[in-house]
Amino acid sequence: MRKINRNKRTHFLWGHLALMLVIVWCASAWAKEGIFFKRSSLHSIDSANNVYLVSGQIDYQLSPYLEQALLNGIVLNAKIQIVLVKSNAWWWNQAENISTIDYQLKYHALSRHFLLTRSDTNENWNFRSLPTALRKMGSVVNHRLPALPDSTKSGGYTIALSSTLSPATLRLPLKIQSIFSSQYSMSSEVITWPLP
Repeated sequence: MRKINRNKRTHFLWGHLALMLVIVWCASAWAKEGIFFKRSSLHSIDSANNVYLVSGQIDYQLSPYLEQALLNGIVLNAKIQIVLVKSNAWWWNQAENISTIDYQLKYHALSRHFLLTRSDTNENWNFRSLPTALRKMGSVVNHRLPALPDSTKSGGYTIALSSTLSPATLRLPLKIQSIFSSQYSMSSEVITWPLP
């Protein structure tokens, strides 16, 4: 009788261990690399002058190549672009870049810190962990756009938000490969808001 209870307990433990391994494997398989928008919003703060605020949280999930490149001293450049798009039924849409937020992310091996620099405002931050640095890099809080032209009030305009991440330097073979693979550089989906 005692041997049967021990066997049941062993099967029970092995069953739980197998279940935990399946959960860990699924979590690692579902953790995708890329750039994803967690949330985004556009708010009008001055409708008379056509001034808007953009907010959002961008989730950067580095590929293993980009993470190793960063840890080995390669600088990563992130660019968040906000574009004014005029829809055109006959030909390509007209796009005008109205604002860009540029970041540089470096790893300092001696201090084991990640250094984040915002190029347009010359702000600098130091982080002890990569996820924290990536979270800060993806945070767009009440970014004020320049006044949009009065022609946008006639309709047919949208504001688009997108992001790219790539190493500062790529050797020629990798530049060609980066066109066909998201391992060497990443770009996000495009979020759009129609203007009223």
